[in-house]
Amino acid sequence: MKMNKRVRRVIGLLAVLAVTFCLLAGTAVVQAAVEPEEEYVWIACLATLPLFLTHDYPALKQEAERLGVKITFAGPADLNIEVENNILEQTIARKPAGIVFMPFSPSSAPIINKALDAGIPIVCVDGDCPESNRLCFIGTGWYDLGAKQARIMGKMLNGKGKVMLSAMIPNNNTDLAVAGYKDYMVKHYPDIKILGINNDDGNIAKAAQLAGQTIIAHPDIAGFSGINASSGPGLAIAVKEAGKIADIKITCVDDTPDILQAIKEGVIQASVVQKREAFETWALRVVYYYNHPGYSIGDAYKDAGFNMIPNFMTTGTMVVTKDNLDALKDVHEFEMQFVK
Repeated sequence: MKMNKRVRRVIGLLAVLAVTFCLLAGTAVVQAAVEPEEEYVWIACLATLPLFLTHDYPALKQEAERLGVKITFAGPADLNIEVENNILEQTIARKPAGIVFMPFSPSSAPIINKALDAGIPIVCVDGDCPESNRLCFIGTGWYDLGAKQARIMGKMLNGKGKVMLSAMIPNNNTDLAVAGYKDYMVKHYPDIKILGINNDDGNIAKAAQLAGQTIIAHPDIAGFSGINASSGPGLAIAVKEAGKIADIKITCVDDTPDILQAIKEGVIQASVVQKREAFETWALRVVYYYNHPGYSIGDAYKDAGFNMIPNFMTTGTMVVTKDNLDALKDVHEFEMQFVK
């Protein structure tokens, strides 16, 4: 009889555990099947640029998953600012929870303001639109990036020679980087002459074509500096085709596979690499925490129209040369598994 009581108790306990497990399992299944309710949208020109696909997208996807939200990517495949602005307008109309926007022109300012008027938090990432009321800029300090390229180029040329820049025009990033480059050269290397800026539209083929024309027009040119991720590969192509690898130095921006290969081959001497994963994830965090301050004081200030998020954040850069090239290899291979 005593044994029977124990048996009944054990059986009862097992039954309770089984029911509890089933309920928990059922809850887990239901939770896994639910799509995130909040949608955040990333918008930029050149939206299919390999630089974005291999750096920005994977980082944003991981951060969205961590926050339990949905991230959507949009934008024209080329540098079509009008289309980008139209996409921003259309996105505002469907009222997402927040927008991460990469502006390429001051013409975006009224539309950025329209998002804010609609109650949609919007931050500018990578490039800024200071003419707007954007909540925050998060990205590279482009003036410092330009100055850093000038310092590297000046040392390589021993303070003398002709150089040409290659960049997207007009662009807030370009304006700041060129100002930093020119100011540094005037102050520290006055004998280096800047011939001008080739407008490459963020296109490798165009950057190569314009650089090739520059080499023909100025056969004594000593260096090129690229201000966007497409400039560097284009400059490398032109210098190789001209047979002047030993005569012309190149600095550029970012760490796409073609840039790293050109550094390995000695065609590009240095690249100033942005912390893209950092500024993209922080941008998503900013718009998310605008919606969810997470503490009552933050909520109170937000309700008063004085939100507690930063207005300006820069994330720094790293100079990559042949000497430290391998340091990025492992992390690039790891990151590729998140490229879909």
